[in-house]
Amino acid sequence: MASKRKKIQRYTRQVRASIKSFLRRVEFAPMSEIMTHIEADDTLEGLRARERRAVAFTVMKAPVFDSFKTVNAVKWGHLKRPQTLWRVNEEFNPFKKD
Repeated sequence: MASKRKKIQRYTRQVRASIKSFLRRVEFAPMSEIMTHIEADDTLEGLRARERRAVAFTVMKAPVFDSFKTVNAVKWGHLKRPQTLWRVNEEFNPFKKD
């Protein structure tokens, strides 16, 4: 008997498409802004906020998205560190469109 995909796995394309549309509007963003957008996205009705974050963390991977560190240190709490920013890799051609 064929197994069903988990509920979270069924939403990977929708979450990836939502992140892509967000990053194309703002060009690049830190992970915290991306997660805030995903949690507030009303088009992903079948998932709770925690499930949306879980899918988003698994989707944010190399060929589709690029990450780079800032040159300047950004204050984060009581520490100053370079910040990792994310953007869509426009040169990547997927087999299936999102």
